[in-house]
Amino acid sequence: MKIIYFDINACVLCVLLLITIAVHRSLRLQQNRVFIYLLLSVLIAAIGSLFSSFGQNGIIAGRDDFFTRSGIMYASTFVYMLFHVTSSALFYQYVRVVLNIESTRISDAILTYAPLVVAYTVLALTPMSGALFYFRGGRYFRGEYMWVFYLVAIWYTFVALNYVVLYRDNIRTSVFISFMSFLVFVIIGAVLQFLDGNFKVESFFNAIVMLILYITIERPGDYIDPASGLQNDYAFYVNAAIRIRRRRNVRMVAVSLDNIDFLDNSIGYETTSGLLKEASEFFEKLSKNVVAYRLDRGLFVLLIKEGAGTTHVEIMDAIRQRFAAPFATDRYSIMLFDCSMYVSWPDNIKDTEELKRLITIFADKDRHRMKHVVEAGSIDLEQDKRRRSIDALLHNAIEAESFNFKYQPIKSTGTGRFDCVELKPMIESPEFGMIAPSEYYPIAEDNGTAVPIIKHIFRVCFEFINSSGLTGRDINEYAIPVPNAFLLMRSAASWVLETALDHGVDPGYVTLEISENTMINYNYALEENIRALHEAGFSFMLMDYGNGYTDAEMMLRMHLREVSLNRDLLSSAPLSDKADTLIRCAVDMMKGLSIAIKASGIDSPELEEYAASVGADKLQGFALSRFLSGADLIRFMMERREGHGVGLLL
Repeated sequence: MKIIYFDINACVLCVLLLITIAVHRSLRLQQNRVFIYLLLSVLIAAIGSLFSSFGQNGIIAGRDDFFTRSGIMYASTFVYMLFHVTSSALFYQYVRVVLNIESTRISDAILTYAPLVVAYTVLALTPMSGALFYFRGGRYFRGEYMWVFYLVAIWYTFVALNYVVLYRDNIRTSVFISFMSFLVFVIIGAVLQFLDGNFKVESFFNAIVMLILYITIERPGDYIDPASGLQNDYAFYVNAAIRIRRRRNVRMVAVSLDNIDFLDNSIGYETTSGLLKEASEFFEKLSKNVVAYRLDRGLFVLLIKEGAGTTHVEIMDAIRQRFAAPFATDRYSIMLFDCSMYVSWPDNIKDTEELKRLITIFADKDRHRMKHVVEAGSIDLEQDKRRRSIDALLHNAIEAESFNFKYQPIKSTGTGRFDCVELKPMIESPEFGMIAPSEYYPIAEDNGTAVPIIKHIFRVCFEFINSSGLTGRDINEYAIPVPNAFLLMRSAASWVLETALDHGVDPGYVTLEISENTMINYNYALEENIRALHEAGFSFMLMDYGNGYTDAEMMLRMHLREVSLNRDLLSSAPLSDKADTLIRCAVDMMKGLSIAIKASGIDSPELEEYAASVGADKLQGFALSRFLSGADLIRFMMERREGHGVGLLL
């Protein structure tokens, strides 16, 4: 009966190991070496257990000769004991490798090897003293020091799982469960063997654990970037987080490659990928003391190994020299301009979350394009904190009705009348106060809430336009800011037209404010929406002209009726001849294109006088009117109507 049991056990073990090997053939990861050692240890222990069972069954069946007793039963049991404790030690090593916990101290070496030495010493004394096992009357018996052997195995298991629990915040849930499952299987095997000393099931349970560990932990997408072969962002943040939690020194260099989007469009995505592959190979071979990670298409991080004598200055100089030379392709020689940042812990960061925020901000190339070195201390983490807080507010903005709709009257310089108004859907925050669309629209586009938010804004604004009673008589234009993401929808124009019709709003009184970023994202769907809305009677205003990207050809195709001058440029114009020249040239060009000019940010009578003198058609700012609620706007207009019998609204 025992022989049949162990034959079945051997068959199950072989199947599990073959499956594991099949999985291994498709994977090539950093943890493979230790895992293969662990797999071989389990296999050898299983073989030793199997031959030991054959020998014991042979003795029970009457073949009690020297070869059976010593050659099979004794030697195979010795091999089983030797590799069974090795499996526990290798599991401990495997956990350290997966979590990137390096042995850099004497205490680490003692923790790793001293228990194994104790176990092997007791095992070596077994032939003379029967410390772990002995045979009497053809039967197998446990020695009095067997507890030492199992205590060592328990020690490795306990310390390994202690690491897993300690760093559980830095690993996936499936990884945590896989590691903890080892403890469950070990306990089951120990209980079964305690109930029956001849019931040798440890190898069976260990094989199952190895299979689970390999399949659920070492998937290629978890650690490796498939395009470059480098470790990915998940691997980097796990490794860096473990060092930070252990109070170890973290030194790293982040490298941002510019012009990636431009290269994709100009020389092709595949050619650019080839350049990035070449850059990845350079980073990988840069230094044996540096581990390279690829966090994004054009973002790499080089983590300097703990205790390495390599300095970040040497690394950054090597990177700068390489990227000063062109990267060759079949048809072009491309310059990949580099931008690098050195980060150390605890000088620049406090915890893992702050590290992620720092790298995320650095990855935004628009803030430091073409700079060779960015100081970590120059990055405003508080600004990122504000962005993350706004991001959280946006997800609940509609359901919580947290929009505070404000309205700001606009003055026409030709008539002196307040005959236009800009609708400002603000978000009110106890921490940051009133947040304007110009700030939260880009965040809403990133987190996917822009479309439902602008639909809610349109409905509220159209309802106010219809119910206020000001249209045509007092107000000839309502300006509504629109995020780019909405106009990129193919159904945007039809939805706006249907909503305006449902609320009885004449499109001729509505101007949609769009940002200069709309030009960057200009595509067929956006062009069709702008054309359809223009033909339906809606007008368009380009906001913040003079700041960032401007394409004159696109301006003609966008059916613009107005542009709003950049307020920073406008405010400096009265004091700067160059700024004044830019403003006057912009106004003259727009006049020639029959495009009206709005001057926003008017906060003083002097600036109002200057804007009117250069030819601005409309004036807007706190010097003329603050933000008003819907009721206050109606009152504002009524007071001017009543104060001027002829209807002049000054």
